[in-house]
Amino acid sequence: MPLLYPSIIFQERVLGFVMGSAVGVGAMLYDQRMIWRSTAQLFDKLAADRVAPSPPVQVPPPLFGKEVRDQLAHTWNSTVDNTLGALVVALSSRGW
Repeated sequence: MPLLYPSIIFQERVLGFVMGSAVGVGAMLYDQRMIWRSTAQLFDKLAADRVAPSPPVQVPPPLFGKEVRDQLAHTWNSTVDNTLGALVVALSSRGW
């Protein structure tokens, strides 16, 4: 059949594609409009100086002291070296 008379299945697929595209574009435009509106509202609040500045963030003290952290790092590094040392030697011998 010539292209002037496409099959019903082809027509349904094209219709589905067009309708899906229209819904997708509509959803995108709606979300974009909502983002612009919320940005404009936030700008209005900030311009009117109605938003109080946030308090500075308090950094919590470390859980462990420096000696404990150094010992933990040393233990971790030696464990990794012992576990993967043979793999590193094997890959180094092959030129990796």
